[in-house]
Amino acid sequence: MNSSRAFTRTTQNSFRKPLDFLNNLSRGSVQLPPDRKRRDSYPHRRNNSASSLDDTDHSDVELYAQMESSRRSHSTQNSLSELQPAVPLIDIGSRSTSPYPRNRSAAQSEDEDDEYEPMSSIRPLVSHDVGRGSHAFRAFWQQGGPGAFFFGTWRGWQLWIGLLVLWVGGCSFGLLLMNRFIMLTGVYKFPFPLTQSYLQLIITHILLVLVSSLLRFSSNPLHFIGFGVAVPPSQPAAPQGGAFRGSRKRGIYAFARWLSNGSGGIAGGGLFEFDWQIARHVLPLAVVFVVKVLLSNFSFAYAPLPTYQLARIGITPLAIIFSCVLQKENINGSTLSSALVATLNLFFASYRSNVRVTWESVVAGVFSSLFVALYPILLLRTYRTIVAGLVPAGDILTGYPSNSEEVGNREETRAFYRTLHYTSLLSLMILTPIVVISGEAPHVYHNIPFLDVPFFWAMMLFGGMGSWAVFSGTLLLVKATSPLTTAFVAVPRSAFQLVAISLFKAPPQTWLGVILCWISSLWFLVARRDEGRSRDRLRLEGR
Repeated sequence: MNSSRAFTRTTQNSFRKPLDFLNNLSRGSVQLPPDRKRRDSYPHRRNNSASSLDDTDHSDVELYAQMESSRRSHSTQNSLSELQPAVPLIDIGSRSTSPYPRNRSAAQSEDEDDEYEPMSSIRPLVSHDVGRGSHAFRAFWQQGGPGAFFFGTWRGWQLWIGLLVLWVGGCSFGLLLMNRFIMLTGVYKFPFPLTQSYLQLIITHILLVLVSSLLRFSSNPLHFIGFGVAVPPSQPAAPQGGAFRGSRKRGIYAFARWLSNGSGGIAGGGLFEFDWQIARHVLPLAVVFVVKVLLSNFSFAYAPLPTYQLARIGITPLAIIFSCVLQKENINGSTLSSALVATLNLFFASYRSNVRVTWESVVAGVFSSLFVALYPILLLRTYRTIVAGLVPAGDILTGYPSNSEEVGNREETRAFYRTLHYTSLLSLMILTPIVVISGEAPHVYHNIPFLDVPFFWAMMLFGGMGSWAVFSGTLLLVKATSPLTTAFVAVPRSAFQLVAISLFKAPPQTWLGVILCWISSLWFLVARRDEGRSRDRLRLEGR
């Protein structure tokens, strides 16, 4: 017991001298030698048991004095001496990496960086005054702007789908008006649906190239408003498939590379990008697209609008059948009932008993319904196949995104533009020999006197713009919703154009059918919205 007390008293006396020295040093009553060199690291503990206790105390005092002097010098330079601990207990050499960014020159060594890190280089990653008071509008743009609202919230996502429906439906109606004006009711009638479809597809492909280049040039504003996913890739994909061969230069430089070195174009692989592996997947979609366009334009050119719509009344029922058979989609009773009731009301609104038609136009319209209903399903399947070739399995994002980061990635953007590029290019390759073999081109060249009239080509340009808008908007809509919803958009649009073309002077039975069709379309909208919300809730619960 006495030996234990003696040991405790000896230990207290051993540490009393260093502690008294540190207290005097903090009051400023002790001066250190000016020529004393500071050591870079802590000395190792001595293992010499023959050294005396006084020597140990003296070396500890010198060590603590040197460390305190270094701390006070460092703190004086940064005016933050009160934030530093009195005695550092962690070895500087074993310090972990700081989570804050540091300004460090390339010539600075690792030891210098460990010894000295100025407090001015430590900055918070997020400012604390964002979104306060009058800065709410600025915070809206700093948090992603309209893109974050449309793609990161449920209300914004519904608004985005509504805008896509209006865009596709409105552009389809505008394209129908232009085709009607060019082939039937215009000053210069051009009743050659095959040649007209070919010219419109050429204009569509040219517009795809120009718009892609314009979007690359406007990449900075698009990223600022949160629509950076719309910027097409400017470089071809790496040979491995999923990786990107990045390019830090955009705009005019990318356009020049497109002209000279096989970059740019629609999908980043140049104007003449062509991959046999991708073309093999897109070929069925291109065949269906060409047949759909040709049969629809042929039926529209030789039949009145009510008869044209009656011949294509089976688009929605066929889309329901294809969705259940090919996509294995489970359609609830509310969606099925609203779609069929809207189609039946459109049939009553379009029916005319005293209209003379040709059987060719009716047959073309009936067969076009098959390809119109099949086209959105093949479009979505082809797009997903191209995405699967670019990103690993499990990274494919479908449906409503839970945040703005899930809207799309660079691989999905490339797949989107690749789908447009190869579908348009293969369609022109398929349609070119058909136009040559049909003999319409020489007949048009020798017998149409207004080919040199600028107004006629202006109408063709407007028709090509409508074709481009519908062609690109359909892929956006089918990605955001489903093939069935994309096909059903034609039902309320057909009901509206039935009374709009007649300048709203339709008979009462037509008005009744149109009103009931629109009410059923709203029913379909509510049913699909509830179904999408339930599906998204199940997806979130399954995570």
